[in-house]
Amino acid sequence: MSSVRVDRSNPDVVDVVLREGVGPLAFAARRWPGDVLASLVAGAFYGFPVCMGAAVILDLEAERIWAGVGIAAVLGLVVNTFVIVYGAFRDVNRLRFSPAAAPDTLTVVRGARADRPRPLSEVRQIWIDHIITESHKRDGKIVSVKITLRVLLKNDHRIRPAPLSRWTTDTTALHRELQGILAPAAVPVDLVVQRRVQPTPWSGVGGGGSTGGGS
Repeated sequence: MSSVRVDRSNPDVVDVVLREGVGPLAFAARRWPGDVLASLVAGAFYGFPVCMGAAVILDLEAERIWAGVGIAAVLGLVVNTFVIVYGAFRDVNRLRFSPAAAPDTLTVVRGARADRPRPLSEVRQIWIDHIITESHKRDGKIVSVKITLRVLLKNDHRIRPAPLSRWTTDTTALHRELQGILAPAAVPVDLVVQRRVQPTPWSGVGGGGSTGGGS
């Protein structure tokens, strides 16, 4: 996934590019191979007890039980493929603000289309969630990072959250850019950084804190 950037090449708009312009099908095809094994395992995992129950009730042979597990695994793959493709068409690629000099309109650009432009007066808040999970061991090693851009409207509806690359996203710089773009419209922009501790194997509960910055 490429880095988030601000595109000012069009003098009429400012685009915050969250994902480069790869078509939704191409994006789904790129993601799909990494999910194949997990989808098959999940389908088999949930299908196995159903097949065993059917075997007890219907007195099925072992071959039919395993055939049923195989069908369940394939169904898991089919369902996950549908979810990936649907998500690719719905994912947010860009936030487009216009006019460029003093934006008063937001357009959400998705994989296959752009939503209707909406006045920025309808936007209550934009914020960046930056969640860092550290190892429960004393070394404090980072085990996962999750970055998400969120947009909340004044009617309490949330635009589909946009996951951002942990490797190439500078959340502080993105926060600063969004603040600058949205200052004329007085839309609050926050950066919420949360540090959590990975649950220990015996506790099942993690802890942590958060820091936030905003306008």
